[in-house]
Amino acid sequence: MFPWQQFAYSKPNHIALRDYSQGAVFTWAELAQVISDYAQQLQQYHIDSSSIVALKGKNNFHYFAFYCAVLQSGAAVLGLNPAFSAEKITALCQANQVQLLIECADQNVQFYPCQEQERKTSQSLSAVQALQSARTLILTSGSSGLPKAVVHHISAHLANAQGVCQLMHFQAEHSWLLSLPLYHVSGQGIVWRWLAQGAELRLPSENFYADALQATHLSLVPTQAQRLLDFIENSPQSAVKTQAILLGGAHIAVELTEKLTALGIAAYAGYGMTEMASTVFAKQCDGKAGVGQPLLGREFKIEQNEICLRGAGLASGYWLQQRLVPLTQQDGWFHTKDLGHWDGENLHILGRADNMFISGGENIQPEEIEKLLAQHEWVKQVFVLPTPDKEFGQRPVAMIQFNQSQFESAVNNLKIWLADKLEKFKQPVAYFPLPTHTQGNIKISRNELKQQLTQYLGK
Repeated sequence: MFPWQQFAYSKPNHIALRDYSQGAVFTWAELAQVISDYAQQLQQYHIDSSSIVALKGKNNFHYFAFYCAVLQSGAAVLGLNPAFSAEKITALCQANQVQLLIECADQNVQFYPCQEQERKTSQSLSAVQALQSARTLILTSGSSGLPKAVVHHISAHLANAQGVCQLMHFQAEHSWLLSLPLYHVSGQGIVWRWLAQGAELRLPSENFYADALQATHLSLVPTQAQRLLDFIENSPQSAVKTQAILLGGAHIAVELTEKLTALGIAAYAGYGMTEMASTVFAKQCDGKAGVGQPLLGREFKIEQNEICLRGAGLASGYWLQQRLVPLTQQDGWFHTKDLGHWDGENLHILGRADNMFISGGENIQPEEIEKLLAQHEWVKQVFVLPTPDKEFGQRPVAMIQFNQSQFESAVNNLKIWLADKLEKFKQPVAYFPLPTHTQGNIKISRNELKQQLTQYLGK
């Protein structure tokens, strides 16, 4: 049985989900019935263990219910970012042999068959067969071309979830807000922690930060966490029920975690990736650098400064050209291309090996510069990229989102502040605004930023 079916049997009248946007509450029995009803709708499209179903939309109840329903049908579910262009969505559906695209809006659902399918006469999958074949496909950025789809079976999601639940003391009496998109591994990580413990999942309304304060546990990017603090400051009458927040996706300022701690909220810093079904390392923030130790069931090693992983949450492989391609090397380890070092107690993330570039014979790791720039009080988000240079080969430039309206004066202030904090060859030679449509995103494509930089430079 799938977890929602198990809980519908073991505790049918316990609350499973609250949908603040609709003002609806579901017990486990009610939720399991809704998911079964949605799975029934899929039968007319002949969805079975050979099928891949794509979901497009922002988080809402329809999207969530179809996510579970596709899995209950024994099929694979592929989440698509609704910000993708129609051309990119078409290309992704073709590349991944998607049989059915479901577009989930708040008020309605649209079904778009993507391939002509022969009518199938086989019987519905048994519960055991469905559980064994159900899987998720989660897109992860590649160095070029379309994003690759990482394949996870349910067991990997649940194995990953157990480690986070243990660290953050998340149990059945708690609740977790679905605060990150379901097409992203971080959003799916929330769902599987909820399912691992049989707790409460909460879907936010337009009053996101008011809803957030009613959940005991949250997953937030630093931008969201800062906005939550701003909301609390501007709404002093709000009751804060939040006990713990898992932060990730960008540099986490000590000042931010200290403010959360002062409110009685335990802040955790995490490091994870799609190939490991979400969080791999994490620790409660203590003002010290690093992302802590590997969580339950994870293993790691550092090989020539590269972080290698295996264990709980490791994906089955990449779905490429209609076949499953292993992601581990012959040694059985997943070589992440993330650079790091272990100080005996904490893992320190240095950056991506494929982000490094050479300027005048010196190696430059963009993440090192970004981490320093992010410490300036006016900087909200920052990315450092290489730009061609006749004399040095490449030089660093920065794309920044400030919390000040005057960009040029903010840049001048930042240059003065940075002058004695970073070697001259590492200091950006130019500064440009971070594109508006990327600001606050969980993960921003450096390839997309490079294209924008080319436009800025007029090349």
